[in-house]
Amino acid sequence: MSYEQSCQQLKFDYAPVQSAYSPQNSQNSLFTESQLGVPPNGTTWTKPGEGNQQSIPQGIPVSHRASSAIEHIKHRRTRSGCYTCRQRRVKCDEGRPQCARCHKGSRSCTYPPPRSKVRPGSSSVSDAAKATEPIAEASDSDGEIWDNGEMPAAAGIMKRNEDYVKTKASSQCHPRHRNAASQKQPAQSHKQSLPSIERMDPDVAVGHSPTCSPHSSPQSGSRGSPHMANSTPDSSLSPEKISLSYLPQTQRFYLDYLRNNITYHHYFFRHNANFFLHHILVEQALSYEPLLQAVVAFAAFQVTLGKPNGRIQDFLGYYNRAVSLLRKSLASGQTHTDATLLTILQLATIEEYLGDWINLLGHQKAAYSMLTELYSVGTITENELRRKVLAWYSRFDLFAGFMSGDEPALGREWFIANERYHSEQAVQHPESTECKLEAAIATHGVVARDMVVLFTNLPRGAITFEEFQRENHSLAARIRNMREDLNPFLSDDRYVVESFEGASERDEDDIVDPYQPGGLRQGPYWPINFLMLDWLGTSLMHTYQTALVLQQQPPSNLLQLALEICRLFEAIQYWPGSTPGSMLSAQAALGIAVIFLPKDERHTMWCRRKLTAVESQGYTYSPTLRGKLANLWGLPELRHWWLPNEEGYPSIIRSIRAFIDDRTPNAGNQSKAEEDVRDCERSLQ
Repeated sequence: MSYEQSCQQLKFDYAPVQSAYSPQNSQNSLFTESQLGVPPNGTTWTKPGEGNQQSIPQGIPVSHRASSAIEHIKHRRTRSGCYTCRQRRVKCDEGRPQCARCHKGSRSCTYPPPRSKVRPGSSSVSDAAKATEPIAEASDSDGEIWDNGEMPAAAGIMKRNEDYVKTKASSQCHPRHRNAASQKQPAQSHKQSLPSIERMDPDVAVGHSPTCSPHSSPQSGSRGSPHMANSTPDSSLSPEKISLSYLPQTQRFYLDYLRNNITYHHYFFRHNANFFLHHILVEQALSYEPLLQAVVAFAAFQVTLGKPNGRIQDFLGYYNRAVSLLRKSLASGQTHTDATLLTILQLATIEEYLGDWINLLGHQKAAYSMLTELYSVGTITENELRRKVLAWYSRFDLFAGFMSGDEPALGREWFIANERYHSEQAVQHPESTECKLEAAIATHGVVARDMVVLFTNLPRGAITFEEFQRENHSLAARIRNMREDLNPFLSDDRYVVESFEGASERDEDDIVDPYQPGGLRQGPYWPINFLMLDWLGTSLMHTYQTALVLQQQPPSNLLQLALEICRLFEAIQYWPGSTPGSMLSAQAALGIAVIFLPKDERHTMWCRRKLTAVESQGYTYSPTLRGKLANLWGLPELRHWWLPNEEGYPSIIRSIRAFIDDRTPNAGNQSKAEEDVRDCERSLQ
């Protein structure tokens, strides 16, 4: 089989996508009760981990309507009770300095500051109060309880942070919301609320980037980003300082798991984004219930993968609730904020893991609409949250363009703004490894986008063949320059991995040598391994697509590029010091390399074992990809599982595959899916 035939077999054409939270969806939930494992009427879930907050929950808290046996007692809402009682949704006797309920339960008791007096006719306080009513009403109307008898805590959390939410919304909302939002500012901000992004991000105040601290050198596998913590004046802003004590036990467990075990590699960031994930994302989740449920869902998913008898409902309930709450939030017309966009991105990440490309691409479209609504090219790099949002979204944008053969939705000016910012930081801090790495990552983003656009425009007739040749020649030079920019790191032997002690012995059927001396970097140079994978994949695809366009025989170096990707992937897989999630972060380059390897049994079996290893860690390959590779290798059994006799086929992955296969629409549903996407996009306009 020729390379051209292989490429044609692996061309991905996706049907119109369906939004996960389309208002036209006849169900208020994406999943039925039987799919979620919701107990039938008259039964309840067993309370997980009772009496031991550190135990891994064996089930999920399932929300249900209050029955006659558990009556939802309403009380008059007040604004002067302590935060703890308001979060727990119980009546506060407003005793000072500690109310009776907090004293009895040995809980922290904190009251809001006194409200400033308002002149007759002024509406600042009343309008500020009204601004939070949609949140309060939405949570009250549900009347839901968890299996541990507690109300969903996120509704109270949002109330606690009402000033934080309104302050962020006023500065970031769409112009059509801005005037109304600005009039809903409280007369006096609550200093006891969670630290704001502006306080946390020093570059807004002092003009330098915490990501590119000149004195930073984070090590691989670090929990959190020490360089950011050191550059923040307020030491109380470390992730451990965010109190989760008022959350239900299972939510506390999963958020603690996120902060202690999930790294930026699980989210496919190329550089250390642990501070963003462990602090900023968690902080935002505590202000917006849909995001809280989505973040908990992702952590619960990762926990479930490590349990021998993990069940799909152990995380799917949280995901389902996040989608449902997000749909309600969008339909109600609530002001869009950073947290709204982060919810969509978190759901898209979950869907990528599940292999649910239909809903993932739908969320990518929704994220684009909201990103361009909340930010502009001039504001997207103003703080760490926005820079990470751009990095998070742009990966989906480039991937969607590559898979569908369309131009990325986000304009080139956004990528240029990101590259310019990080390049300026690298110039200002010439000794900072962090800044140099961020600049290299940003440059690759621009090159990757330009390559997708170039090879999309030619077949569409948007450019002439002469224009293609000229632009492609320039693109090839830029790709070579990317490699040269990495040479200072690759020639520095201070962080070369010298030993693979503790790793398994090399397989005699291995197609590469993962233990090649000098073939892996560690410490502050750990991201170089993934930058090399990105360069190898980009170079491979550019060389191959150029040969196709020019109708030339593909160069012989394609195999060498593919084998180098395989070697680096396997080195990351086997090195005992690899950061958790590293293999997942390297799987995209592997997916490109397997196309160009020989189709003999030895190479094919190596590929099948690596794909098994990736999927066993929770990254479920879509039915489309499985079918394409089955056709490429002439092995129809790959549609079921990668290895013979279901070797290494985890039961949880089996359940996820069956669930997604059942949800994937066929050709007859394409028009309905397309209509649902249009409805969702209209709700964001």
